[in-house]
Amino acid sequence: MRLVNPLPIVVVDYAWMALGLFWLVLWWRTNKIKKRESTPVRWLDKVSIWGGYLALLELGPIKKLPSGVWGLPWTTWNHPLFSLAAALQYTGLTVTIAGVLLACWSRAVLGRYWSATVALKEDHRLVQNGPYQFVRHPLYSGLLLTALGTTLTLDGLHCLLGLALLLAAFLSRARREDALMASEFGENFAEYRRRTGQIIPGIG
Repeated sequence: MRLVNPLPIVVVDYAWMALGLFWLVLWWRTNKIKKRESTPVRWLDKVSIWGGYLALLELGPIKKLPSGVWGLPWTTWNHPLFSLAAALQYTGLTVTIAGVLLACWSRAVLGRYWSATVALKEDHRLVQNGPYQFVRHPLYSGLLLTALGTTLTLDGLHCLLGLALLLAAFLSRARREDALMASEFGENFAEYRRRTGQIIPGIG
């Protein structure tokens, strides 16, 4: 029997809305782009990330595909992964809120150097304070924590699909951003890389 406690689900929904609102407020407060990836790479990146969000949150056109996703009807992707005990839901809610707070903190510290794509900004500097003193990509760490918490709270196979897409996309982005920063900052970035993890402290 699938027992659903609506309160954690509602709070998770509001957490995502708060995250989106925070992003919108800061969206235009960034420096101009000096260098970025090619258009095909940027579009592939966007499709992977937004596909992950749509699958994770069970939103939009992904539910209207006539054959579902990868030939499986949407009812299959909506199958529960767990028994959805209240303890698991509230654990997921806690992880979601922690992820949102980490993502917002990371975005605020990154400030004018944030970009929606892998890019260098004008007057770009290597940010190493706040959460960036522990990992090089804490923003992705926060978003993945939010996605993991959402998967535990909403309890659907579609969440696992979304989490997998986001994990692959953000790990790829992190590698490409590391290469871009290395080409721009040379030994300074190499030293920074030696003492930080990629998205998890001490790893990568």
